[in-house]
Amino acid sequence: MLPALFLVLWSAALAAAGAWTGAPDLALFADRFGRLDLVAFGWILLASLATGLFVHPLQFGMTQLLEGYWGNHPLARTLARLRVESYRARRTTAVRMRNAVQRQLTTEVQALLIAQGDDTLEGDQRTKAQIRLDLLNSERGAHLVGLLTAEAAFDHIARGFPDPSRIMPTRLGNALRREEDRAGRQYGIEAIRTAPHFSLVAPERHVGYVDDTRQQLDTSVRLCVVSLLAATETFACLATDGWWLLIALIPYALAYLAYRASIAAADEYTTAVRTIIDLDRFALYESLNVELPRNSDEERKNNEKLMRLLAGEHVDLRYREPDADSTPPGSP
Repeated sequence: MLPALFLVLWSAALAAAGAWTGAPDLALFADRFGRLDLVAFGWILLASLATGLFVHPLQFGMTQLLEGYWGNHPLARTLARLRVESYRARRTTAVRMRNAVQRQLTTEVQALLIAQGDDTLEGDQRTKAQIRLDLLNSERGAHLVGLLTAEAAFDHIARGFPDPSRIMPTRLGNALRREEDRAGRQYGIEAIRTAPHFSLVAPERHVGYVDDTRQQLDTSVRLCVVSLLAATETFACLATDGWWLLIALIPYALAYLAYRASIAAADEYTTAVRTIIDLDRFALYESLNVELPRNSDEERKNNEKLMRLLAGEHVDLRYREPDADSTPPGSP
């Protein structure tokens, strides 16, 4: 409702200022705004409701557009390819720089320890990692803060992308794709394939948590799209009106902020999805009547077959044996 209200109010403001017929007139805008009554506000609310009802069915398409699913037109494919190549290059650079900083940091730490006569460098990996951490947390490692900051920055960039073969043309698409691929992977569960199943077996409180985060994502996407529409409308109205055209930067800036907010909301949403998988995967197993795993290795092996079964393949999957006193379904 709020994104639709913004679009209606912005369009009404342009019309009130006479922007459709010439340069905006602030005096005319103030005069018309001052004469608004309850009937006018009612029409604005009605127009906002109608716009919201029109935009809502387009939610999935708007999200797909911002994710980078742009269709099969040659121009769209070319643009998507260029964006993917750019993001792949950025990821490769970040990984290379992170590794270089890590090597330099390791060299600096080893040099410090050797200079201090520390002979524990030959211990196991856990011991060496703890020694490194203790040194970096002490005053002796204070001069390495710059390297630590650079390592964290490059690592953050590198981890912000999915695997190279799965990179999308947009930041929102990469944020969602990254977690789609990683969520449940430690259990052998494919998040996208099992999402409908989890929505039916998870407790209502858990489903509500996911729905709330999804609503935040949807609202950010809608606000981004309607802000772009408002910016386009403003450009069309003021393209020949000189400096007045700068007003189009207002909805454009709002669209940019909403897009960045959608990326943050996508992180919250995918965190909720990962949490649902962590907490409710055994409810999924019980609902599908498959044997409960005894350990994580067995769980991954079972889920490899289960995911293939849910994909429509024919696999041999062992089900739980019914209790001795249970009544088979359909029996009197």
